[in-house]
Amino acid sequence: MGLVFDHVVLLVRDLEKAAADFAALGFTILERADLNASHGSTIFRFASLKDGSYILLTAFTSDEAQSKHRLGPVLEAGEGHADWSFTVPSSAEMSEELKRAGFPVKGPVVVSNMVEGGHKWGLDLLMLGRGAGGDVALPFVVSDNEGRKHRIPGPSDHANGATAMVGIRLSSIDVEAVVKTLVALGGKDIGASPVNAGDRRVDFGQTWIDVAVDGVPSGRAGGGIVEVVLVSSDARLPAAGTVLDLGLAHGAPIRLVKG
Repeated sequence: MGLVFDHVVLLVRDLEKAAADFAALGFTILERADLNASHGSTIFRFASLKDGSYILLTAFTSDEAQSKHRLGPVLEAGEGHADWSFTVPSSAEMSEELKRAGFPVKGPVVVSNMVEGGHKWGLDLLMLGRGAGGDVALPFVVSDNEGRKHRIPGPSDHANGATAMVGIRLSSIDVEAVVKTLVALGGKDIGASPVNAGDRRVDFGQTWIDVAVDGVPSGRAGGGIVEVVLVSSDARLPAAGTVLDLGLAHGAPIRLVKG
């Protein structure tokens, strides 16, 4: 089994409005009851899926916080998808493997907190793309060391039928470098994407990544996430799926496909 998605970071300017908009799109939105403001610069809402992955609606707590954060420049360019992650057994081991292979990494760093009821959660976070000097399309990876069930509220039933994150389409100024890194993470380069003409696909078993050349429609200038694909139980969806309303999704393309 390959690595699996942990979450997608979706940057917004008004968190409460974004939560209401995503509820209108058919998502059940949850809040994590952290007791200590260890994150400081960011606040969150969760759309948690039954496969353990989630969309993390994220806003900065102030202009100063945004200016100091590695994702601050992304929001300056507009709301929408900003970063993404895999969950791995050990971020520390992954760091050493990637360093030996010559890939840029930063970390891992410990992120932790306590939720209401005294339950702790903690993870190790390793940056490969933004914040590490790597291609901005690349993910960060996390490994839970305590309380994953407390880190991720839910999972939830969603009115739009979303149950799992199955794929992410990226764009990059250096497709070969991104594919090479994803293969080093454990993916398999299978060549041409079967659904996105001109893209390269890296398969991780339960999940896939398609990598397009920078400049494709809906992509951020310079590269990053183009589209997130979720499986839905809604049998009425067309064969190619449907992209949710971009206005309500705050500029973040999310496609629902029949599962």
